[in-house]
Amino acid sequence: MLRYSSIPHLIAFAALAFVFWSMLRHHARRHVNSWLLAWTFVLLHFIAQLFNFGHGFWGTVLATISLLTLDLAGIAFVHAASRLDLMQAEPIAMLAWATALLTYGALVVWGVEATLPYYVAVAVLAVSICLVHFKVRAERTLLDNILSFASGLVLALLLGLLVHQDQMGYGIDTTLSWLYLIAGIRYWQRYPHKTIGVFTAVLGFLAASFLFPIALIVRAMYVPHLTIDIAIKNLPKFIIAIGILLTFLEEEIGRTEHLALHDALTGLPNRRLLEDRLSNMLERAERNHTRAAILVVDLDGFKQINDTYGHAVGDEFLREAALRLGKVVRRADTLARSGGDEFTVLVSDILQPNGAKVLAQKLQTELDRPITVRQFQLCVSASIGVAVYPEDGGTAESLCARADADMYRAKRHSKGSTESPAKESPSVILSPQ
Repeated sequence: MLRYSSIPHLIAFAALAFVFWSMLRHHARRHVNSWLLAWTFVLLHFIAQLFNFGHGFWGTVLATISLLTLDLAGIAFVHAASRLDLMQAEPIAMLAWATALLTYGALVVWGVEATLPYYVAVAVLAVSICLVHFKVRAERTLLDNILSFASGLVLALLLGLLVHQDQMGYGIDTTLSWLYLIAGIRYWQRYPHKTIGVFTAVLGFLAASFLFPIALIVRAMYVPHLTIDIAIKNLPKFIIAIGILLTFLEEEIGRTEHLALHDALTGLPNRRLLEDRLSNMLERAERNHTRAAILVVDLDGFKQINDTYGHAVGDEFLREAALRLGKVVRRADTLARSGGDEFTVLVSDILQPNGAKVLAQKLQTELDRPITVRQFQLCVSASIGVAVYPEDGGTAESLCARADADMYRAKRHSKGSTESPAKESPSVILSPQ
């Protein structure tokens, strides 16, 4: 006999599983794979609920499948929301942890009254939680370690207490509530930027977690006329799905924006973002009556590296050169890749007129040291052009033209140095970050 009321939910979750399958095809990541697995288990849960065979053998089999797939969905949600891949870190302990939860639920569904199997499942659960904790504790913060260890042991203690009081049936609601609560906490921790998608998904996990204690209270109070409608039970799952999809969309938008404004090779701002920051820097310098500067760094001899060792070595060289320059440039300033072998530095709040020249000297010193790429010791020189606002120009165009001209003049005058190296001490010339 079919439960026709489950068909709309079955169709909806089948569509969700298809959506996450499509996402996985284009974005093969661990957490997307786990999300797909979770929604597949939810779909199997509703397939099992579609049939009604009463309380006989096949009815018990379907009830077992329905419960275990819901447990597996919760486990997959926890795994997907976690920043660490626990299955890779400690696969045996994680399998033991999942098996213990599933065994406990199966024992309840099949009406096993002997307490020993329940105690064994709880003991395996506690031991596996300890093993996972000690395996990954070095990769977590102290607060995260306390939360993970304490929450797992609290679940084991609660299940053990329920077995002791011969109330094993309440353990099903306790387990599901714990799984969705932990998934919500892990989801919150996973994303540093608390977007609408993150808030929505966490709200859904918390709502799903609270539904199970409510069901437990209803059962304990024995109020037969007060039941939770299936639509209300499934509402948190749809909220979770909307939140996950929103988070994924927000990530993709952020990634697209980052790629549009940053160099794919070095991760530095590209010319488009550089122009925007240059405009903002000059506006701020004009408003605050401070000096600012633009430095153009051109790597002499880079073409020979590409021609001699190949583009793969050349790309690694550029990445290392960018790291070298980044060590000199303050966080408040901008280092950008403005061309194939050209970098541009924007410096704000310069305290003395020769501050930009001193910075150019520091950049030159960094690039004078050989760069090791694979087994090769590679050396290049750099020609650096400097233009200071307001002395060398009052607009972005005039400053860029002056810096380029200064760079070409330095290239002609003395390969590997600026035209007029600063003689002053480099200390305390730029304002603190």
